[in-house]
Formats: sequence, structure tokens, C-alpha cells
Amino acid sequence: MKSSLLIKITALLMVAITMFTLASCSLFGGEEEETTTTELSEVVTLSAKPENSTEILNFFNSAVNNIKAAKPGVNFKVKTSVRDFDTGDNDEAEALIRFAKSFADKLGENSTAYEWGSDLNGTLPLKGTDVISTLTPADIADATINTRGATEENPEPTDDNRFFYTINIALNDGDKTGPVSKIYDLEVNKETVLAEFQDYTDTLEVSDYDVSYNGCTIYAEINKETNEVVYMNYTINSIVTTTVDFRGELESLGETDVTFNYQQVIEFTDFVWDEPTEASTEAE
Repeated sequence: MKSSLLIKITALLMVAITMFTLASCSLFGGEEEETTTTELSEVVTLSAKPENSTEILNFFNSAVNNIKAAKPGVNFKVKTSVRDFDTGDNDEAEALIRFAKSFADKLGENSTAYEWGSDLNGTLPLKGTDVISTLTPADIADATINTRGATEENPEPTDDNRFFYTINIALNDGDKTGPVSKIYDLEVNKETVLAEFQDYTDTLEVSDYDVSYNGCTIYAEINKETNEVVYMNYTINSIVTTTVDFRGELESLGETDVTFNYQQVIEFTDFVWDEPTEASTEAE
């Protein structure tokens, strides 16, 4: 009985790892998409700190959408993790899942560095457009802005942190057409992912899956004087539901409904806003 449970748990976890590693990898590389143009709000020097969620969002959109126009150097990284599999009191199964999760974390890391001047329209989300965010006030639950490093005791730091704003945005929950789709490419071809998954095994069959998104957030650090983004990350939390049908040697395990949490952390780091000089290039 224990052996069957371990096989089943391992198999189900591999479903989560494989399917969504495939989905995540499909967001990197491939042919660049034809770019559509979106009318951008003008990036202006910030004269006053935004006072409410709408003003904060407008400032955020203006700053991040300038990334594709200005073409800075940037590192784009996606890290995925699978969580919340319940194994009850089976310690052996828990140990197995911890190992499989660490394997999933390793598989689920992708990063690409883009040099200054690179065309980012067909590579960074939203791929195939000249913008990164099309969020509206109706898409967010809350937005806050502070000086970087600020605390209740020291609301206005006097060190270098004083030159930067930090922005936190909480998105409303939704499906693949909801708020998350306005900052990140969710239109992974489901049929392709399922077909590629079936190429990995003939003992498990997954015919479909559903995904909902909740508790998703954005964090950004922006230079107060230039409105240039210096760091940004998205935390995208999704709940995945599917049915797994065991075949072949595992047919006795039957059909099982599976629910698990799948998280993606997307980072934009190492921005280079100024064109590198010949001297700085040689130094590297």
C-alpha cells in the first residue's frame, strides 16, 4: 500500500513539474512576434508623489512602458515552484516530495540577458507589443508607494535610498483573461503543452487543466529623478486543477483529481539605461 502511495504521489508531482516547466519554457526563445503598437502616456519627470492607487498605477505604467521604448540592458528571469501537495502523515512521502520540489525548482529557472539597444518588443512581456503593462484601475485591489528603505521611524531616508520609490501593487483575482494577462503572457498553447507532456510518459494521461490566479503582486523600484525602473518583480500565484488517468502498469491506481498551487516569480534586474561607452565595454 505504501509503495502504491509513493508511486502515485511521485507521478502526480511529476505531472505538475513537467506540464508547467514546459509551459514556462515556451515563454523563452522561439520566433519573435509581430509587434503591435500601443499609445503610451508620456514619461515625465515626477513633480509630486502619487497620492492614490490610480495615480500610482499611472506612474507605474508610464515608467515600465518606457522600458521597451528606451531599450536598456536588462536581465529577465522566471523561477517556478510547485507547492501544497498534501501527503497526510506519510514521512517517507514528504521526503520524496521535498526532493521532487527541489528538482522542480531547478528545472523551473530560466533567464535571459538583453544588451543595451536590443529590441525588446518581441521578447519581454507583453510579447509582440511595445508595452509591458496595460493594467487599469479596475484590475488592481491596492497600490502603495514609498521611499525605498522608509520605515515608520524614518519615513524619509537621507542615504541613497531617498532617490528611489518602491511601488507595491496587488492585482485582483481572475482567470487567464484577467489582470495577470495585462502584465504577463499567459496564452501558452494548452494543446501543445498537453501533447508534449504525453510524449514523456504512457502511464499517465492528462486531457485538460484549468488555472485561476489569486494573490498576484507587483513590486518595483523606480528612480525618482529619471523615472527609470531599476528593479521589478511579479509574483504570480495560480491554482491548477486537473484529472490524471493512470494507465499501463499504474492502471490499478485509477483516475485522480489533482489540485496544486503553482507560483512564478518574474524578475527584471541589472538595468543598464545609459549607452555603454567604448571604455566600459572594454573593461567588461
